Amino acid sequence: NLTHMGEFEMMKKTTSALAIAALLGTGAASAATMQINDDTTLSIGGGFFMVYTNTTDENGVDQTAFADNGSDLIFSGEHSAANGLTTFFNLDLDGFDTTTANANAQGNVVDEASIGVRGDFGQIVIGSNGSAYGSYADFADIEQVGDRTTFDRGDLSDVIQYSNSVNNVDFMVSVEVGDNEGAGQSKTGLGFGASVDLGGFTLSGAYEDRAAGVDEPVYGFGVSTNVGGVDLTVGHEISDVPNSVDKTSLTGSYAVGQTTLTASYQVVNYDTAPTIDLDDDVLPANVNTANEDSFTELYFGVTHSVTDQLAVYGEMMTRDLDNDAGDYTAVGVNYSW
Repeated sequence: NLTHMGEFEMMKKTTSALAIAALLGTGAASAATMQINDDTTLSIGGGFFMVYTNTTDENGVDQTAFADNGSDLIFSGEHSAANGLTTFFNLDLDGFDTTTANANAQGNVVDEASIGVRGDFGQIVIGSNGSAYGSYADFADIEQVGDRTTFDRGDLSDVIQYSNSVNNVDFMVSVEVGDNEGAGQSKTGLGFGASVDLGGFTLSGAYEDRAAGVDEPVYGFGVSTNVGGVDLTVGHEISDVPNSVDKTSLTGSYAVGQTTLTASYQVVNYDTAPTIDLDDDVLPANVNTANEDSFTELYFGVTHSVTDQLAVYGEMMTRDLDNDAGDYTAVGVNYSW
Protein backbone atom coordinates (compact mmCIF):
# COMPACT_ATOMS: atom_id res chain seq x y z
CA ASN A 1 0.00 0.00 0.00
CA LEU A 2 2.74 2.38 -1.03
CA THR A 3 0.65 5.19 -2.43
CA HIS A 4 -2.85 4.94 -3.78
CA MET A 5 -2.37 7.33 -6.67
CA GLY A 6 1.14 6.05 -7.30
CA GLU A 7 -0.12 2.47 -7.62
CA PHE A 8 -2.98 3.63 -9.84
CA GLU A 9 -0.62 5.53 -12.14
CA MET A 10 1.79 2.64 -12.47
CA MET A 11 -1.03 0.21 -13.14
CA LYS A 12 -2.38 2.15 -16.09
CA LYS A 13 0.86 3.60 -17.47
CA THR A 14 0.30 2.99 -21.20
CA THR A 15 -2.03 0.23 -19.94
CA SER A 16 0.34 -2.35 -21.39
CA ALA A 17 1.97 -5.52 -20.18
CA LEU A 18 5.24 -3.89 -21.20
CA ALA A 19 4.93 -1.26 -18.50
CA ILE A 20 4.17 -3.90 -15.91
CA ALA A 21 7.18 -5.93 -17.01
CA ALA A 22 9.39 -2.87 -16.70
CA LEU A 23 8.18 -2.34 -13.16
CA LEU A 24 9.51 -5.75 -12.20
CA GLY A 25 12.95 -4.21 -12.21
CA THR A 26 12.21 -1.11 -10.13
CA GLY A 27 12.40 -2.81 -6.76
CA ALA A 28 8.73 -2.17 -6.06
CA ALA A 29 8.18 -2.76 -2.37
CA SER A 30 5.43 -2.37 0.19
CA ALA A 31 5.66 0.67 2.40
CA ALA A 32 5.34 0.62 6.16
CA THR A 33 1.60 0.77 6.78
CA MET A 34 0.17 1.71 10.17
CA GLN A 35 -3.39 0.86 11.12
CA ILE A 36 -4.48 3.99 12.99
CA ASN A 37 -7.95 2.54 13.71
CA ASP A 38 -10.46 0.26 12.01
CA ASP A 39 -11.09 2.82 9.26
CA THR A 40 -7.80 4.71 8.86
CA THR A 41 -4.34 3.74 7.62
CA LEU A 42 -1.14 5.73 7.16
CA SER A 43 1.73 4.57 4.92
CA ILE A 44 5.33 5.73 4.63
CA GLY A 45 7.60 4.61 1.81
CA GLY A 46 10.11 5.81 -0.71
CA GLY A 47 13.25 4.90 -2.55
CA PHE A 48 16.98 5.48 -2.96
CA PHE A 49 17.97 5.76 -6.62
CA MET A 50 21.62 6.20 -7.61
CA VAL A 51 23.29 6.08 -11.03
CA TYR A 52 26.64 6.40 -12.80
CA THR A 53 26.37 7.93 -16.30
CA ASN A 54 28.60 8.65 -19.26
CA THR A 55 26.88 11.27 -21.43
CA THR A 56 28.04 12.99 -24.63
CA ASP A 57 27.52 16.77 -24.50
CA GLU A 58 26.65 19.11 -27.38
CA ASN A 59 30.36 19.45 -28.28
CA GLY A 60 30.83 15.68 -28.58
CA VAL A 61 32.74 15.41 -25.29
CA ASP A 62 31.90 12.57 -22.89
CA GLN A 63 30.94 13.67 -19.37
CA THR A 64 30.74 11.23 -16.46
CA ALA A 65 28.81 11.59 -13.22
CA PHE A 66 27.74 9.62 -10.17
CA ALA A 67 24.53 11.13 -8.83
CA ASP A 68 21.15 10.71 -7.25
CA ASN A 69 18.42 9.76 -9.72
CA GLY A 70 15.22 10.95 -8.06
CA SER A 71 15.23 9.48 -4.54
CA ASP A 72 11.98 10.26 -2.79
CA LEU A 73 9.93 9.98 0.39
CA ILE A 74 6.23 9.21 0.12
CA PHE A 75 3.46 9.65 2.67
CA SER A 76 -0.05 8.41 1.97
CA GLY A 77 -3.15 7.53 3.89
CA GLU A 78 -6.80 6.68 3.54
CA HIS A 79 -9.99 6.64 5.58
CA SER A 80 -12.99 4.41 4.86
CA ALA A 81 -16.21 6.23 5.73
CA ALA A 82 -19.48 4.67 6.86
CA ASN A 83 -21.21 5.82 3.65
CA GLY A 84 -18.97 3.57 1.51
CA LEU A 85 -16.64 6.33 0.29
CA THR A 86 -12.87 6.28 0.83
CA THR A 87 -10.94 9.52 1.20
CA PHE A 88 -7.17 9.58 0.75
CA PHE A 89 -4.08 11.74 0.39
CA ASN A 90 -0.69 11.40 -1.27
CA LEU A 91 2.49 13.45 -0.66
CA ASP A 92 5.63 12.66 -2.66
CA LEU A 93 8.77 14.59 -1.66
CA ASP A 94 11.84 14.81 -3.92
CA GLY A 95 15.01 16.87 -3.83
CA PHE A 96 17.20 14.38 -1.97
CA ASP A 97 20.87 14.08 -2.94
CA THR A 98 21.79 10.66 -1.64
CA THR A 99 25.29 10.63 -3.13
CA THR A 100 26.42 13.92 -1.53
CA ALA A 101 27.49 14.13 2.12
CA ASN A 102 26.28 17.03 4.26
CA ALA A 103 23.95 18.26 1.53
CA ASN A 104 21.58 21.06 2.51
CA ALA A 105 17.87 21.53 1.83
CA GLN A 106 17.17 17.82 1.49
CA GLY A 107 13.69 16.66 0.50
CA ASN A 108 12.14 20.10 0.12
CA VAL A 109 10.68 19.53 -3.37
CA VAL A 110 7.04 18.48 -3.69
CA ASP A 111 6.82 16.11 -6.64
CA GLU A 112 3.14 15.33 -6.19
CA ALA A 113 0.59 16.25 -3.54
CA SER A 114 -3.10 15.47 -3.72
CA ILE A 115 -6.25 14.53 -1.89
CA GLY A 116 -9.11 12.49 -3.27
CA VAL A 117 -12.21 10.41 -2.84
CA ARG A 118 -13.21 7.15 -4.47
CA GLY A 119 -16.21 4.87 -4.47
CA ASP A 120 -18.51 3.01 -6.83
CA PHE A 121 -18.67 6.17 -8.99
CA GLY A 122 -14.89 6.11 -9.65
CA GLN A 123 -12.15 8.35 -8.27
CA ILE A 124 -11.60 12.11 -8.00
CA VAL A 125 -8.16 13.61 -7.30
CA ILE A 126 -7.35 17.27 -6.58
CA GLY A 127 -3.87 18.78 -6.37
CA SER A 128 -0.78 17.90 -8.42
CA ASN A 129 -0.52 14.60 -10.24
CA GLY A 130 0.60 12.86 -13.42
CA SER A 131 -1.26 13.70 -16.62
CA ALA A 132 -3.81 11.66 -18.53
CA TYR A 133 -1.50 11.87 -21.53
CA GLY A 134 1.41 10.46 -19.56
CA SER A 135 -0.72 7.59 -18.32
CA TYR A 136 -2.24 6.54 -21.65
CA ALA A 137 -0.13 7.81 -24.58
CA ASP A 138 3.49 8.41 -23.51
CA PHE A 139 4.45 5.10 -25.09
CA ALA A 140 8.25 5.39 -25.17
CA ASP A 141 8.83 6.65 -21.61
CA ILE A 142 10.83 3.68 -20.29
CA GLU A 143 14.26 5.13 -19.53
CA GLN A 144 15.61 4.95 -16.00
CA VAL A 145 17.90 7.94 -16.55
CA GLY A 146 17.66 9.92 -19.80
CA ASP A 147 14.73 11.03 -21.89
CA ARG A 148 14.15 10.62 -25.57
CA THR A 149 11.90 13.05 -27.41
CA THR A 150 8.69 13.15 -25.39
CA PHE A 151 5.49 15.19 -25.41
CA ASP A 152 4.54 14.44 -21.80
CA ARG A 153 5.19 17.27 -19.32
CA GLY A 154 5.35 14.99 -16.30
CA ASP A 155 3.47 15.90 -13.13
CA LEU A 156 0.92 18.68 -13.58
CA SER A 157 -0.03 21.41 -11.12
CA ASP A 158 -3.51 22.61 -10.17
CA VAL A 159 -5.39 19.60 -11.52
CA ILE A 160 -8.80 18.08 -10.91
CA GLN A 161 -9.02 14.54 -12.28
CA TYR A 162 -11.76 11.95 -12.59
CA SER A 163 -10.92 8.33 -13.42
CA ASN A 164 -12.87 5.11 -13.54
CA SER A 165 -12.97 1.57 -14.93
CA VAL A 166 -16.12 0.34 -16.66
CA ASN A 167 -15.97 -3.29 -17.77
CA ASN A 168 -12.87 -3.45 -20.01
CA VAL A 169 -12.46 0.33 -20.38
CA ASP A 170 -10.22 2.51 -18.17
CA PHE A 171 -10.31 6.29 -18.58
CA MET A 172 -9.27 9.60 -17.04
CA VAL A 173 -10.52 13.15 -17.54
CA SER A 174 -8.13 15.85 -16.33
CA VAL A 175 -8.72 19.58 -15.88
CA GLU A 176 -5.63 21.78 -15.43
CA VAL A 177 -6.89 24.99 -13.83
CA GLY A 178 -5.10 28.01 -15.33
CA ASP A 179 -4.23 31.32 -13.69
CA ASN A 180 -5.94 34.59 -14.58
CA GLU A 181 -4.19 36.26 -17.52
CA GLY A 182 -5.84 39.65 -17.50
CA ALA A 183 -9.24 40.94 -18.56
CA GLY A 184 -10.85 38.37 -16.32
CA GLN A 185 -9.67 35.52 -18.53
CA SER A 186 -8.37 32.18 -17.25
CA LYS A 187 -6.99 29.44 -19.49
CA THR A 188 -7.99 25.96 -18.38
CA GLY A 189 -6.38 22.91 -19.95
CA LEU A 190 -8.28 19.71 -20.68
CA GLY A 191 -6.93 16.21 -21.10
CA PHE A 192 -8.50 12.84 -21.71
CA GLY A 193 -7.05 9.34 -21.87
CA ALA A 194 -8.52 5.85 -22.16
CA SER A 195 -7.65 2.23 -22.79
CA VAL A 196 -9.71 -0.75 -23.95
CA ASP A 197 -8.68 -4.30 -23.07
CA LEU A 198 -9.72 -6.53 -25.96
CA GLY A 199 -8.26 -9.71 -24.55
CA GLY A 200 -5.30 -10.42 -26.80
CA PHE A 201 -4.33 -6.77 -27.06
CA THR A 202 -5.01 -3.37 -25.52
CA LEU A 203 -5.79 -0.14 -27.35
CA SER A 204 -4.98 3.15 -25.63
CA GLY A 205 -4.77 6.84 -26.45
CA ALA A 206 -4.96 10.36 -25.09
CA TYR A 207 -5.52 13.99 -26.05
CA GLU A 208 -4.34 17.10 -24.22
CA ASP A 209 -5.13 20.65 -25.39
CA ARG A 210 -2.50 22.28 -23.12
CA ALA A 211 -4.47 25.51 -22.94
CA ALA A 212 -2.97 26.21 -19.52
CA GLY A 213 0.60 25.89 -20.87
CA VAL A 214 2.07 26.09 -24.37
CA ASP A 215 -1.46 26.07 -25.83
CA GLU A 216 -0.55 23.55 -28.53
CA PRO A 217 -2.40 20.21 -28.41
CA VAL A 218 -0.79 16.78 -28.33
CA TYR A 219 -2.42 13.42 -28.98
CA GLY A 220 -1.37 9.82 -29.38
CA PHE A 221 -2.68 6.30 -29.79
CA GLY A 222 -1.18 2.84 -29.62
CA VAL A 223 -1.61 -0.89 -29.15
CA SER A 224 0.00 -3.34 -26.72
CA THR A 225 0.13 -7.12 -26.93
CA ASN A 226 2.24 -10.19 -26.12
CA VAL A 227 3.88 -12.27 -28.83
CA GLY A 228 5.78 -15.39 -27.82
CA GLY A 229 6.42 -14.08 -24.33
CA VAL A 230 7.60 -10.66 -25.58
CA ASP A 231 5.51 -7.69 -24.47
CA LEU A 232 5.19 -5.27 -27.38
CA THR A 233 3.88 -1.71 -27.61
CA VAL A 234 3.52 0.34 -30.80
CA GLY A 235 2.58 4.00 -30.44
CA HIS A 236 2.15 7.06 -32.63
CA GLU A 237 2.12 10.58 -31.17
CA ILE A 238 1.60 14.04 -32.67
CA SER A 239 2.39 17.51 -31.31
CA ASP A 240 0.94 20.57 -33.04
CA VAL A 241 3.73 22.95 -32.01
CA PRO A 242 4.72 25.59 -34.63
CA ASN A 243 7.40 23.22 -35.97
CA SER A 244 4.96 20.32 -35.85
CA VAL A 245 6.35 16.90 -34.99
CA ASP A 246 5.14 13.33 -34.91
CA LYS A 247 6.88 10.23 -33.63
CA THR A 248 6.37 6.49 -33.84
CA SER A 249 7.82 4.04 -31.34
CA LEU A 250 8.15 0.27 -31.07
CA THR A 251 9.10 -1.11 -27.66
CA GLY A 252 9.61 -4.68 -26.55
CA SER A 253 10.30 -6.28 -23.18
CA TYR A 254 11.17 -9.86 -22.27
CA ALA A 255 11.56 -11.27 -18.76
CA VAL A 256 13.89 -14.16 -17.95
CA GLY A 257 13.53 -15.05 -14.28
CA GLN A 258 14.38 -11.92 -12.30
CA THR A 259 15.95 -10.18 -15.31
CA THR A 260 14.07 -7.99 -17.79
CA LEU A 261 15.47 -7.05 -21.20
CA THR A 262 14.02 -3.97 -22.92
CA ALA A 263 14.62 -2.40 -26.33
CA SER A 264 12.91 0.52 -28.03
CA TYR A 265 13.08 2.19 -31.46
CA GLN A 266 11.61 5.66 -31.99
CA VAL A 267 11.45 7.66 -35.24
CA VAL A 268 10.90 11.42 -34.86
CA ASN A 269 9.73 13.60 -37.78
CA TYR A 270 9.65 17.43 -37.77
CA ASP A 271 8.44 19.85 -40.44
CA THR A 272 11.94 21.36 -40.50
CA ALA A 273 15.23 20.42 -38.80
CA PRO A 274 14.65 21.17 -35.10
CA THR A 275 16.71 22.23 -32.13
CA ILE A 276 16.82 19.89 -29.15
CA ASP A 277 17.31 20.99 -25.54
CA LEU A 278 19.26 18.22 -23.78
CA ASP A 279 18.17 19.55 -20.39
CA ASP A 280 14.46 19.66 -21.21
CA ASP A 281 13.30 17.20 -23.85
CA VAL A 282 9.66 18.20 -23.54
CA LEU A 283 8.90 20.02 -26.78
CA PRO A 284 9.29 22.72 -27.95
CA ALA A 285 13.03 22.89 -27.30
CA ASN A 286 15.68 25.40 -28.23
CA VAL A 287 19.34 24.26 -28.52
CA ASN A 288 21.53 21.66 -30.25
CA THR A 289 20.46 21.62 -33.86
CA ALA A 290 19.81 18.24 -35.44
CA ASN A 291 21.17 17.48 -38.93
CA GLU A 292 17.85 16.44 -40.42
CA ASP A 293 14.14 16.97 -39.88
CA SER A 294 13.88 13.23 -39.09
CA PHE A 295 16.03 11.18 -36.76
CA THR A 296 16.00 7.87 -34.90
CA GLU A 297 16.37 7.28 -31.15
CA LEU A 298 17.41 3.84 -29.89
CA TYR A 299 17.27 2.44 -26.36
CA PHE A 300 18.53 -0.79 -24.81
CA GLY A 301 18.27 -1.75 -21.14
CA VAL A 302 18.59 -4.69 -18.76
CA THR A 303 17.27 -4.77 -15.19
CA HIS A 304 17.82 -7.46 -12.57
CA SER A 305 15.78 -7.71 -9.38
CA VAL A 306 18.16 -8.79 -6.64
CA THR A 307 15.34 -8.79 -4.08
CA ASP A 308 11.81 -7.38 -3.98
CA GLN A 309 13.35 -4.13 -2.72
CA LEU A 310 16.66 -3.95 -4.62
CA ALA A 311 17.27 -3.80 -8.39
CA VAL A 312 20.34 -3.07 -10.52
CA TYR A 313 20.29 -2.01 -14.16
CA GLY A 314 22.29 -0.91 -17.17
CA GLU A 315 21.03 1.03 -20.16
CA MET A 316 22.17 2.96 -23.21
CA MET A 317 20.56 5.41 -25.61
CA THR A 318 21.50 7.01 -28.94
CA ARG A 319 19.67 10.10 -30.22
CA ASP A 320 21.02 10.66 -33.74
CA LEU A 321 21.92 14.33 -33.05
CA ASP A 322 24.96 16.43 -34.01
CA ASN A 323 28.18 15.30 -32.29
CA ASP A 324 26.23 12.39 -30.73
CA ALA A 325 24.79 14.89 -28.28
CA GLY A 326 22.63 13.27 -25.62
CA ASP A 327 23.89 9.72 -26.20
CA TYR A 328 24.62 7.98 -22.91
CA THR A 329 25.33 4.75 -21.07
CA ALA A 330 24.40 4.23 -17.45
CA VAL A 331 24.48 1.72 -14.62
CA GLY A 332 22.40 2.21 -11.49
CA VAL A 333 20.77 0.80 -8.42
CA ASN A 334 17.22 1.26 -7.08
CA TYR A 335 16.23 0.49 -3.51
CA SER A 336 12.56 0.90 -2.60
CA TRP A 337 11.02 0.47 0.83
